[in-house]
Amino acid sequence: MQARLAVGLDAGGTSSRAVLIDETGAVLGTGASGPANPVGGDREIALSNMALAFQRALGGIDPAEVGSVCVGTAGALSLTEEVRELSADLKRRFATDCEVQVVSDAVIAFAAGSSASDGTVVVSGTGAVAFAIRDRTPDLRSDGYGWLFGDAGSGFWLGREAVRAALRHIDGNGPGGRLVEAIIAAIAPEHRRSGALVAKCMADPPVRLSRFSALVCEAADGGDPVAESIVARAVGHLAESVSYVVDRELPIVMAGSLLTRPTPIAALLQERFRLVYPKAGISKATDPAIGAAWMAASAFVTDPDARVRLHRQLAWR
Repeated sequence: MQARLAVGLDAGGTSSRAVLIDETGAVLGTGASGPANPVGGDREIALSNMALAFQRALGGIDPAEVGSVCVGTAGALSLTEEVRELSADLKRRFATDCEVQVVSDAVIAFAAGSSASDGTVVVSGTGAVAFAIRDRTPDLRSDGYGWLFGDAGSGFWLGREAVRAALRHIDGNGPGGRLVEAIIAAIAPEHRRSGALVAKCMADPPVRLSRFSALVCEAADGGDPVAESIVARAVGHLAESVSYVVDRELPIVMAGSLLTRPTPIAALLQERFRLVYPKAGISKATDPAIGAAWMAASAFVTDPDARVRLHRQLAWR
């Protein structure tokens, strides 16, 4: 008998990625496309990009053969009427016979790191947020308010703090060093004036400051005191966000580029979690699209032990 097929799709604000798996955990195809934020962005573009990623993952396989689909996207925090309409629209776009489950991107991030139904997920990428997950649904929330009101400990926050340190140094109010010089060189090497740095940064969208997060991490790894201070404060902010939503004995999943890659922030935050929450399993998320695919396959892999084995196989690939 042919193995049943499932598709998981991570619809992100900068790109989208779909993964086709079967019930044994074999990855049969992947597909990528452009940004897809159907809740807060251009709906038509989002739907088109999600459909393209879906089609690319399937290759030549008939969509009617897919038994389950799960899509994770920002803004889908509850089963509102808008989300139900989105599910129906995607079913038509995908040309599938099965229902399309639409969940929060925080849910698939948690599923990419844990097979449990309850726990905590903390995300730090361009933005930052922490959620309590209950029955694979977002519950309590901390931060994730965007660059203007929050996202403390995010890539944007790191970049902003790095530029602030460079501005203070130029004006004689703060120390220099590796990070400060790297920021000045990246923004306005020919004009070592605070006004020039401000003007260059203000000409870009605010979230573009997140591109400097890599400079902060590199400088911190190299022992730069300014960078180390920024990293320590970022870890403090993320840990504080988690403290508002965490159940101390349930799994904690770290997600987002700053927490899944080998950064000093990830290392320090993981160490803190292990000390503060010794009974909670700490893990890092894999590909969120894999988490979505596992959630999709859970529709027909109903035995709890089989679900755990499937999750383990997908996580170890």
